[in-house]
Amino acid sequence: MNRTEHSIHRRLRQGLLALGVIVGMLIIINKTKAQTNLALYGTVTTINGDTYKGYLRWGDDETFWTDLINAQKSSNDFLKLLSEKEIKEISNKDGGDSWLGIDLGVLSIWEDKFSRTNHQFDAQFGDIKFIKPSGRSKGLATMKNNVTIELLGPGYEDIGGSVSVFDDELGKVKINWDRIEKVEFLQSTSSQPNGFGEPILAKVNAGRRGTFTGTIQWDQGVSKNTHNERFLDDVLNGKDRNGDKEIPFRSIAKITKNRNGVDVMLKSGREFYLTGSNDVNDENSGILINDPEIGQIVIPWRDFESLETIEELKTGLKYSDFKSPKGLRGKVITVNGEEHSGLIAYDLDEAWEFEILDGQDDRVTYKIPFKNIKNIIPKNYAYSMVILRNGMNVLLGESRDVSEENDGVLVFTSKDAKPVYIRWSKIDEIIFD
Repeated sequence: MNRTEHSIHRRLRQGLLALGVIVGMLIIINKTKAQTNLALYGTVTTINGDTYKGYLRWGDDETFWTDLINAQKSSNDFLKLLSEKEIKEISNKDGGDSWLGIDLGVLSIWEDKFSRTNHQFDAQFGDIKFIKPSGRSKGLATMKNNVTIELLGPGYEDIGGSVSVFDDELGKVKINWDRIEKVEFLQSTSSQPNGFGEPILAKVNAGRRGTFTGTIQWDQGVSKNTHNERFLDDVLNGKDRNGDKEIPFRSIAKITKNRNGVDVMLKSGREFYLTGSNDVNDENSGILINDPEIGQIVIPWRDFESLETIEELKTGLKYSDFKSPKGLRGKVITVNGEEHSGLIAYDLDEAWEFEILDGQDDRVTYKIPFKNIKNIIPKNYAYSMVILRNGMNVLLGESRDVSEENDGVLVFTSKDAKPVYIRWSKIDEIIFD
């Protein structure tokens, strides 16, 4: 090879190397952007007019769009918070799926007559447009369809606490509830990584209970545990024959339950058997998964079999993936074969598809947004079969939403007609549109 050919080959190799570096950087940038798009993002405005924009953490807990905000509703009469012009605009936009053309004072009368519980409010943060504090333990949540719901905080940590912002310029800023004027949620526009941390994405095998995929919290369970692992830089604690180990989830490929501990395989191929910590034995309070096709699932350690980390999710969990919510609409079939179609107030409480159905499959707990539910079939006084839009069937109990404690449903067949009340014991099946 002469000097000219050698020079050409050298420049070609350099060009290919540079191209490879550029492609690699683009892959990393796109992956980072996909991960950060899962995180809460928005603007916090204080009562003095100061603004902070960046990734958000609600209290010391919720940080992703699929996380749930928990509070108590003052009532279902959300019309009292809207002007006549706003009601007309939203009603025209939503058409037949809107409650806004219906006198919800009627719903309140039925609730006063039959309801035996306070109004519980659970919703994914991705369904919320903005939240405005209205008192020490009060707030107004405006959803993406511009419906505003008054929330009460006593007994709940999500109303009346604090909000942290990872400001692009200032870093982490923690703002107390009484200093906040408004929290507006936005699709992330930042090119910076989420300062709170990257999510752990994984597929969790719970044996006959099923396999679930999404963001996860390790050692979370149904009890409050502020030390749960939810970010890639959080560590799995345990001991092996050589002593203590603290393994970042970023390095983990698979965790498999084995006797009184777990087998851990790293992405490098190295393997460890860990014991001696509540991260890796039956003191673990459970694995929480936010599966976009199902909702929030908590797997107790007894049912957990294995976890495999994944690089990204095929289904979206970005803020823009949460569409403007509609009213619950469908058909209720009674045990006598009667059919009633229209807008549905489920348990005289849940009226929107962003609201949550609670239940348990033995010890596995579910919180399922109604938008993911196709059918509900009461089976007996304690259980109901819930059929999801992805085809999954799950028999749920241990909750008023799916048992005889349910206050029944109201079906508004038209805006002017008197609603039809159907007791839970008279329902054969509910089919949502």
